[in-house]
Amino acid sequence: MPAEKIKTKFGFRWRYRGQYQGIQYRSPSIYATKQEALLAEKRHVLEIDEELKNPKKDMKLFDLMNDRLNYIEVKNSVLYYRDNHFALKLLLDKVGNIHVSQITRKDINTLLLDYANDLQSRGKGNRRVNVCITCLKALFNYGIKIHELDIKNPVVGIKPFAEDKQIKYIPTDKDIDAVLELCDRDEALLVHFVMNTGARISEAIRFESKDIYDGFLVLHTRKSLHGSLIPRKVPYTTELLVDFKGFNRWKKEPRFLEKYVHKLGQKSWNWHSLRHRYASKLSKNGTPIFEIMMLLGHSNLSTTQRYLALLP
Repeated sequence: MPAEKIKTKFGFRWRYRGQYQGIQYRSPSIYATKQEALLAEKRHVLEIDEELKNPKKDMKLFDLMNDRLNYIEVKNSVLYYRDNHFALKLLLDKVGNIHVSQITRKDINTLLLDYANDLQSRGKGNRRVNVCITCLKALFNYGIKIHELDIKNPVVGIKPFAEDKQIKYIPTDKDIDAVLELCDRDEALLVHFVMNTGARISEAIRFESKDIYDGFLVLHTRKSLHGSLIPRKVPYTTELLVDFKGFNRWKKEPRFLEKYVHKLGQKSWNWHSLRHRYASKLSKNGTPIFEIMMLLGHSNLSTTQRYLALLP
């Protein structure tokens, strides 16, 4: 279609619109002269022709999400899978099952601001928002690297939201003794074990009698769902573990600790709080930070530094 003349408050201007190879197009702006409009139309048609000859690699958001989550389920931890599942579903609910190339930085910004406002209305901070930023950025990087999508990552350039760091609550001896009064023998043994080894609760449940040695124990960490078990030595006096048969009573994280803490009306603490308590004691005793890193089973020193920074 030839360029058409339109009247504006600035006088007469020109624009174009038409169809090429079944694709309708129109000018993104107006032009001062007819010649400018026709030249712009010619460039636009050439761009469409180039895209038809060399189509960009693209895919629907739902397909990319499923592929990414399947990959994470095999390669990473259950917690990381949950974080990604939540963040990616949040994105899908916000923009719908559109092509990945159609998702803009504005879409991501709007999603994050809405989520931050929702958290704020519930009296919560921005930590979960920043988790979403990490998961969404990884999603688009995965699409670019694995599926070779011809896109720019729309999350790149979005800065983390400000977080109010809170000092971790460490249960006192009085807190722990009160909980132990409510525990049966197996429950009390598990509390003592986690408290005196700094073990993750998953490591404690996985612990077996064959991992007991003279003066130390061996804990095993699985960094991803199907990853290899990584052993580490932890000093321990083994009097409590005489005739130990394993914590076979629990197949997954037990909930009795949180139940007893709530029943007693104590300030909230959980299994991970006992791990914080272990790290706090090591730090107060002057244990070198590299040794604390090894005892906690951290892969990076920066993780240990952040860990200790939030302890009272």
